[in-house]
Amino acid sequence: MGKITDITLQSKNIERVNLFVDGKFYAGVSRIAVYNHKLAIGQEVDEKTLDKVIFDSDKDKAFDYALTYIARYTPTAKILKNKLYEKGYGKLVVDYTVDKCKKYGYINDEEYARSYVALNSKVKGKNRLRAELKAKGIEDAIIEKAVEGLRQGASCKEVAAKHSKNADIHDPKYKAKLVRFLQYRGYEWEDISQALATLKIVDEDFND
Repeated sequence: MGKITDITLQSKNIERVNLFVDGKFYAGVSRIAVYNHKLAIGQEVDEKTLDKVIFDSDKDKAFDYALTYIARYTPTAKILKNKLYEKGYGKLVVDYTVDKCKKYGYINDEEYARSYVALNSKVKGKNRLRAELKAKGIEDAIIEKAVEGLRQGASCKEVAAKHSKNADIHDPKYKAKLVRFLQYRGYEWEDISQALATLKIVDEDFND
């Protein structure tokens, strides 16, 4: 429990005020939220009430920001959460906003994963795709569903052929470099070995 010691208008936005509790700045909230919750200087308030005030104050603004961001980019749920946190919104508001965006279909991690794989699978292997989707906050089950059935033998061969176009494929150092490059791209060993065979790069060192 604490006491509201001051409520001051914000200099850059007269629709919002600074809320002070026990002499310390607590949060910036909308004037209408203060009015709706009948907050006043000298009033005793608990943390639950203050959290509700902040939630009511910021939820619409956060949702508007989310829609603006989604109109410019195609984020995953995690990316959108991080952007909202960066804007200073609290967990209750962030969770509410992301859930609302999911409900309306504005963000969809499954669709994002499918699209990402379709767009990048010609130049990146499964392992690379998995890692990048994981970094974007996609759940493992969704990732595996997105890459399920993906055949990359042909794309691995194309990438290898392009990389080796002006190279001496019989140079052992180049062979090692090519393998590292394909592994970096995330191709699995089965696809890499087939690509090497297609280029007639056959070496016991690459078949262990």
